Amino acid sequence: MKLLFIFLVAGFMVGLWFGVNIGKGNALYENPFAEPGILQDAHDSADDQGVIEKGQDYLDEKKERVKESLKEIVEDI
Repeated sequence: MKLLFIFLVAGFMVGLWFGVNIGKGNALYENPFAEPGILQDAHDSADDQGVIEKGQDYLDEKKERVKESLKEIVEDI
């Protein structure tokens, strides 16, 4: 009976740990009670202003240009 109680408490604690991390969108193994670092704050701020999305659009556009230029080079050969 003691063993069952110990496993029940341990399972609850691990489940709480994982649940808080899942709720915050963190990796399961991270400390759920740690304050977010400056990098996370900067990422959230950039995401709020749309900088990340604009950067992705820019990179997608450049990727398409590179693909087109490579196609032209391959066709010339």
